Amino acid sequence: MAEPADNERAFEAAFSEHYARVYGVLFRLLGDRSEAEDLTVETFWRLWQRAPRSADNLAGWLYRVAMRLGYNALRAGRRRVRYELEAGHEALIVNAPPDPADAVELAQERAAVRAVLDQMKPRDAQLLVLRHSGLSYAEIAAALGLAPGSVGTLLARAETEFEQRYAP
Repeated sequence: MAEPADNERAFEAAFSEHYARVYGVLFRLLGDRSEAEDLTVETFWRLWQRAPRSADNLAGWLYRVAMRLGYNALRAGRRRVRYELEAGHEALIVNAPPDPADAVELAQERAAVRAVLDQMKPRDAQLLVLRHSGLSYAEIAAALGLAPGSVGTLLARAETEFEQRYAP
């Protein structure tokens, strides 16, 4: 086993010899100096943490690690941009002033749905509300004290009754 001082000297030698080229590869890949610098440091940190068993092709190992880190950073950047765009779009939709005609139409539709549900048997209305809230058949069965095998049939009947009452 190598002495710690020998390990430090070997690491310093590798750092001095390969730093500029690893940084150059990452800069060309990413086009961002600070990110290339960060990933170059990360590459050498990985070398320090878990160096390859054989130093025969240390340069290849360093470039492979650097390229993987670089490609991961590019993918993360694309995901971040997509998430930020989606979040910005949602913020625009949520913060946009509602169209008065849409708000009135939505309120009327909700009132009509509630009126139809009020006319139905309570269990059927509960079945519809629970299913359209995203509950599974098993969860509906547990919530209403029904046999899990009967939920599908009861739900189909309730949906048919709702459709008949809702669309005269």
